[in-house]
Amino acid sequence: MKRTIFLTICSLFISLFSFGQTSTEQFETESHGSASFTDNGVIFNIISHVGIFDIQGNYPGTGWNGTGNDNRYIDNSNDTASPPSFSIKTTSNLFKVNRFWIYLSALNLDLAVAGTLTVTGKLSGVTKFTQTKTTGFTTSTASSNGYTLIDLTNLNGQNYSNIIIDQLQITLGGNYRYAGLDAFTWVKDSGIVLSTNETVSSKKAMSIYPNPTNGPISITTEDNNARAELYSQDGKLLKGLEMKKGTNEADLSELPNGVYILKTSSGSSKIIKK
Repeated sequence: MKRTIFLTICSLFISLFSFGQTSTEQFETESHGSASFTDNGVIFNIISHVGIFDIQGNYPGTGWNGTGNDNRYIDNSNDTASPPSFSIKTTSNLFKVNRFWIYLSALNLDLAVAGTLTVTGKLSGVTKFTQTKTTGFTTSTASSNGYTLIDLTNLNGQNYSNIIIDQLQITLGGNYRYAGLDAFTWVKDSGIVLSTNETVSSKKAMSIYPNPTNGPISITTEDNNARAELYSQDGKLLKGLEMKKGTNEADLSELPNGVYILKTSSGSSKIIKK
């Protein structure tokens, strides 16, 4: 079967997995009614799929910043469209999600109704993970102002906090018709934010051809005794490649269709290409 594989080259001097900057957006400085917010220099769009979601700032003390009540958050106030669904998405950075707090209820804010929450992470429109939580929701405002902690380091027994995405989608099910999301804690993945063919510095060049590939690739480098490492998008090392100066041949036919990261040691160069 014909395979399509897309590679990204980057320097070992630019860590794809360790330069993350953790930040928590509490929405307190955002404008009421806004369909976007900015945190740690990154602009996120609030995309409404079913219902209308935006920044809520009209009801002080009804949010939850992780330790106490606060004034602003994302919600779908009084919107009857069902099942409610929205995304937090950015096109300027890739990111990972650690956790967030969410109020889930009927439209009258009754927390005692039964429902589900589906959390989906996507990258370039491709689903990287999805999980549906069915139990363990807060049922009283006496605890965390009615908000439930969604911890992606242990969501249904799985850790999704290390998966790089550009879109987090939230979908309600069952009798849940209202959602208020606050204290969005995420990690800025600063290692792969450059646009296609953008260069950080390039004293020595490295290139791959063809890209995308069906398996065979040619890697050209100006370095002697260079090494390349192939990673999946979730950071798993798949194979190492020893290279010499000039053109080196490799075959990736054993890999399934997808996007992979070729992480290279290239002397003083720091190049990122998609």
